[in-house]
Amino acid sequence: MSPKSIPRTMVLRCYGYRTRAGSWIASCIDLTLMVERPSMQESIQALHEQIDLYLQSVQDIEDKEAISYLIPRLAPWRERLSYKLIAIVCHFERLCRESYFKFKEEHSISQPA
Repeated sequence: MSPKSIPRTMVLRCYGYRTRAGSWIASCIDLTLMVERPSMQESIQALHEQIDLYLQSVQDIEDKEAISYLIPRLAPWRERLSYKLIAIVCHFERLCRESYFKFKEEHSISQPA
């Protein structure tokens, strides 16, 4: 992908789950980012902040052609499979609220100069 083909906005696929210890893990499969926090809301907020920091740092690099290798940065197939499985589980609303969540975020990406 050339720098000119980098989209202005990007919808990122994210999901999360409760661990056996009771904490929550949130993951973005399009940027290979993951956080763990005590609550679902805290994990979503922390992931959102991590996404913002990652996108800002990528946009600040000097080698603008490298951006196409960093956005998107797909997670390993196991993480992408987990996202798909959780998407299926989230069709059963009660299960989704108790142990899993799935969401999408839209982020603006500035174009290289």
